[in-house]
Amino acid sequence: MDPRKESVHCRQHGQQQATFVCQHIAQSLRTNAGAGFFMANDPGNPRPDAWCAACERKVSETGGEWTEASNAFAQVTMICGRCYDRARMLNGDASA
Repeated sequence: MDPRKESVHCRQHGQQQATFVCQHIAQSLRTNAGAGFFMANDPGNPRPDAWCAACERKVSETGGEWTEASNAFAQVTMICGRCYDRARMLNGDASA
């Protein structure tokens, strides 16, 4: 299944594209505290999987590989596309 076609119902935005981010980015939406914003290289996906600066450091420790430990640290969560866009603006797109 194409993840770009999956949808989720958001209490604030209604039915939207399902996107995946680390727990720290999701938390930043509640706290308005910037955490950094790195995105997967996924051409054609306007909202690729994303993670914060702390997760980027964790992954860098393993030569750029996502491991069981870095996945546990990230605790990837699903948010809607509009929340993703807000998180991207709030956290600053570090991959651009």
